[in-house]
Amino acid sequence: MNQVPELLEALIHRHSTPATCLTGPAPDDATLKQILQAAESAPDHGGLRPWRFLVIDGAALEHLGEVFVEAMRAKDPEASEDTLERERVRAQRAPMIIAAIAREEPGHAKIPAIEQLLAAGIATHQILLAARAMGFGAVWLTGLRVYDDNVMRALGLAENERLIGLINIGHIKDGAPKRGKRRHQAEITRWTG
Repeated sequence: MNQVPELLEALIHRHSTPATCLTGPAPDDATLKQILQAAESAPDHGGLRPWRFLVIDGAALEHLGEVFVEAMRAKDPEASEDTLERERVRAQRAPMIIAAIAREEPGHAKIPAIEQLLAAGIATHQILLAARAMGFGAVWLTGLRVYDDNVMRALGLAENERLIGLINIGHIKDGAPKRGKRRHQAEITRWTG
């Protein structure tokens, strides 16, 4: 019988843990360093390291909530108090958020922008895998607040950077879903020329 190696098993069964199912404590600094180290093995044509990660925890989560509120007010000056409160709370569902930032070197002679963006995405995924391997739940969230220029400015992103996700990370609460969406069976499709 063919046994599935532990790493492959982890990849096949990886799933996101909803942010509302995450609780403290957040990873300590030693654990966080290991999780972030996992990004360094992402494929990276030219060794540009076109990513960086910004850790947001503690009181900074409250500040991030206010950034979300202000971004919503700029987008919709008529936003209700309920809507604004939902934005505020989004930043405080998990005990830690890691802002994943793609950093492009525009007009690079050898490495097109798409390869740089893909490398940043893979580095971010490596963080999700590492968090899970260290016993934490995590989810990569996007949406309007991630792509909002006001949010990116508030987080201090440079002109050549863009936010590609907010990784919510924490311990998994009892009763959290154990599996994500239904998986499709892999298919083999060959090109025959």
